[in-house]
Amino acid sequence: MDGRRRLRASAMAVCVACAGLVGGAGSAWAQAPEEGEPGEVLSEEQLEQLLDTPAEQPSGAELSVASFGPEQLAPYFAEGVLARAHSEVRRGRFAKARALLADQEPTLPVRFLRAQSALLGRDYATAAEELAALAVDYVPLKDHCLLWAAQANEKLRKLELAASQYREVSSGSPLYAEARFSLSRVLQRKRDIPGALQALQELIDSRQARGPDALRMKALLAICDLARAQGLYNVEHRALLEVWATSPLSREAQRAKERLKGLPLPLKWKVRRGEALVELHRHGPATELLAGVMAQVDPPDELSCRAHLAYGRALRKERQHRRAIQMLTPVVEKCTSAEYRPQALYVLGYSQSVVDPRSAITTYATLARDYPEHGYADDALFFEAWLLQRTGQLGEALARYQETAERYPAGNFASEALFRAFWLHTRREAKAEALSALEAVERLPAASRTDEALWRARYWRARVREPVPLTSATALDDYEQLATERPATWYGMLARSRLAMLAPERLGRLSPVPGTSGDAEEPADEVWPLPPGPLRHDVRFAAGVELLRLGHPGAADELLAVNSRGLSEAPARLLYQTMVRTGRKRAARQVARESLRREVQGPLSAESRPVWEATWPLAFRNVIQRYSKASKVDPDLMQGLIREESRFRPTARSSTGALGLAQLMPATAKQVAQALKLGDVGESNLLQPAQNVRLGSAYLGQLLHRFGGNVAYAVAAYNAGPHAVDRWRQALPQAELDEWVEHIAFDETREYVKHVLGSYGAYKLLYTGQPVMLHPTKVEAASRR
Repeated sequence: MDGRRRLRASAMAVCVACAGLVGGAGSAWAQAPEEGEPGEVLSEEQLEQLLDTPAEQPSGAELSVASFGPEQLAPYFAEGVLARAHSEVRRGRFAKARALLADQEPTLPVRFLRAQSALLGRDYATAAEELAALAVDYVPLKDHCLLWAAQANEKLRKLELAASQYREVSSGSPLYAEARFSLSRVLQRKRDIPGALQALQELIDSRQARGPDALRMKALLAICDLARAQGLYNVEHRALLEVWATSPLSREAQRAKERLKGLPLPLKWKVRRGEALVELHRHGPATELLAGVMAQVDPPDELSCRAHLAYGRALRKERQHRRAIQMLTPVVEKCTSAEYRPQALYVLGYSQSVVDPRSAITTYATLARDYPEHGYADDALFFEAWLLQRTGQLGEALARYQETAERYPAGNFASEALFRAFWLHTRREAKAEALSALEAVERLPAASRTDEALWRARYWRARVREPVPLTSATALDDYEQLATERPATWYGMLARSRLAMLAPERLGRLSPVPGTSGDAEEPADEVWPLPPGPLRHDVRFAAGVELLRLGHPGAADELLAVNSRGLSEAPARLLYQTMVRTGRKRAARQVARESLRREVQGPLSAESRPVWEATWPLAFRNVIQRYSKASKVDPDLMQGLIREESRFRPTARSSTGALGLAQLMPATAKQVAQALKLGDVGESNLLQPAQNVRLGSAYLGQLLHRFGGNVAYAVAAYNAGPHAVDRWRQALPQAELDEWVEHIAFDETREYVKHVLGSYGAYKLLYTGQPVMLHPTKVEAASRR
């Protein structure tokens, strides 16, 4: 074990010792929509991207603030007596550490290490006094000092003082949950049962927006135990019901179920459990439970409306659209709730669009008319336009697309509506109007215009302008900019391919990818100094930096608690680089995904390379290489596909039952396994990374062979099925690849192809320096490994 690993392991041991002082504290093809079905218009990830506000660049005020350099992350105990004292703490020699520190200047870090040594050495009186003083003086670590001071005072049986200090731990701190559990325990010892229950309830309430997480469930069960011990059976019953209903697949829910035997299960809690099961894609148990509710109450009773809505959603997810329509119609006709009726209209319109498009047009129009301020109003207008287009009513469709963008310019579908309008104008050979629609995308509010929508508009603007004599260079300039600034996106790859075809000399002018063969010097791992921007006043960032400098493993948790949304590029990179210093690679990748999108979407450079590597990691690389090559699939293509399918989560499960890294449907996996003579495969096999990658690679290899090596066709077939791809090819036999992809009938598949091939290109650029080239009728890599 090298020095760095020993340091981290020792630091973690110290942390564990401190914590223990007081004792406890998109998918495989079988998911494809049915023939004529619109598909999921937006995945959850795509919706999140649409809703995100693009990060702003540093302001002049930010840049004027003193920059943050690596010296501000330097360890406090790196040399001399301080290093020896820190080493003694790691070895468990706490008295010796305090002796070494006795003659040192009493800086805050020195005082912190002395107090920590006292606490770990069980000198609770000294620790309580020193940590209480530090809670006042060491502002960034106030919460940590308060928690540890409270733990020491609890050991000293100074319960009132301990409770006061536990209460002071701020709700935004990663230590808040531990402080609340400890406060409840102390108040129980003081026989303040209402206060103990309130402490737990405050923790539950603070996590309400996060959903049924493990800490919330633990707090609810703690309330159950405390309430039972005090004979507060109604309180216990209500907490058990919440566990059982809101986290139905958890171990805690199973424990709650056992304790609820013989007790009544009110209808409202059955509905809540049914709704949670639908969200978790457990449609069978959900519909069985909801059917029991609907047998007892009818619309317009609110519980009946909710039950019908959740049941209809489950049927829609299972593509039982006619049954879904039957289930949702009573909600639309009889329920008046402004919360549930719009949702029912939305889901009803979806199912109708599959089996009865003209009725869906009426349903979406009703939703847009009756609830113009609802979050679904712009969705409804857009889908109404889409169905009008699908049924051949092109003039009406164009009017609705334009209305969507005009009435809801900040909505999720404004840019998509303008792009659809562009295609309709193109079909009418109205070039000026088509260009105007694309240019309108640029004028949309930044919050409603994703990066992809913007560059899609610029790419197609260049395509429309191509017939202009190329001496004007207008289209070529756009292609060059797009290929340079968005090299790892679908449209960046398309732009590079157009340059290769139209002006290869321009392609040769593009900057080489840094860090690949041909570069003379090593890329920089970090960029310093950086303006901290809002991080300058962020208490979580300050705490994370101090703990990092103190060698404490809690630094990563503090940095993860920083609100990174909306940070401009420089502070976002500062947060990322600081997280990298903690050694928590997965946490660093999370920060990169959330806060450094602008840099990841920009050019690949020596400075951005670490961020790219965190965003496109080589997870499960050995397994992917082994089975991809055996199936004659480029490993980078399979790596990109798995990244988009599961984000490298081996236990990922889709709404329709696709499993594992490569998101295989069990039926598809069985067919592939039979072809490979592997015998039968079940769910447990598909949740094993090696087996899942083996079958996924083999299936993709089969599709590549069927479509003559065309990667775009094969990837589309992986999502929507090979027969669907055959139909789309026949519908547009003369279309070039870029146009063909834009006209894929299933929205989910269309975006899936773009994202998978974009990730494929990112892996190629990042790890080989060889871009993927997309040609008019085929897709191929510049070279294969």
